[in-house]
Amino acid sequence: MPTFAEFRRDVTGVQAAHPDVELHLVWTGPDEAVTLALIRTLPARRGRGLAEAALREVTALADGWGVPLRLTVEPVTGDDEVDLERLIAWYVRHGFVVARPGGGSLVMRRPPGPL
Repeated sequence: MPTFAEFRRDVTGVQAAHPDVELHLVWTGPDEAVTLALIRTLPARRGRGLAEAALREVTALADGWGVPLRLTVEPVTGDDEVDLERLIAWYVRHGFVVARPGGGSLVMRRPPGPL
């Protein structure tokens, strides 16, 4: 499990390695999942696997830290190019499962993988 300083360092490293991907992770403490608050490729750079590469790094970090990931499936307001079904399938390919179907919001979780 990382310290907050290690978490910030690792997340900053992933963000720096993927400048065309907006990436925000939130972690509130050792007994909590890391929340993937946003991952989105800038519209002009889509279709090149950039978010795919960033998400692979994020899941590898979470596995290394031994913490689960959590997210709420919501397209960014005004981003009409995102298809929700494709987005959900994309997360499923990365090990996320539906944790709570909701009235309007779908929460997904990904347990930490083997080290």
